Amino acid sequence: MKDEKLLIVENNPLVAAAIEKAGERLQMHADVATDGWEAIELLRNATYRAIVIDTDLPRHSGYGVLSYLREENGNRLENVILMTSSDRALVRQRVAEPLQIIMTTEAVDEIADAMNSAFLFPEA
Repeated sequence: MKDEKLLIVENNPLVAAAIEKAGERLQMHADVATDGWEAIELLRNATYRAIVIDTDLPRHSGYGVLSYLREENGNRLENVILMTSSDRALVRQRVAEPLQIIMTTEAVDEIADAMNSAFLFPEA
């Protein structure tokens, strides 16, 4: 897993740092985008083993990033985790996909557990 890349799409620096620490536990190098357009630019230029996306971003939402990923990858979004402060049932309804959805948190253990339970890192 060493040298795998993680894309963090999060505008809150404390939450982004927690996600980055969770990625480090899984021996991943993280790139951070603070808005959807920046995330799409990074996605155009690199391949990521895992992507954690905040649904509520400035300039271009996490939903916009998901739309871009669908256009590029079809329905193969098993490496995506959505993070939200909204009602998870409403988010699930909106994305209409079996994506892993977690509540926004700065708890590194919770984030790392979510990454593992999403089977992103079955050997971890």
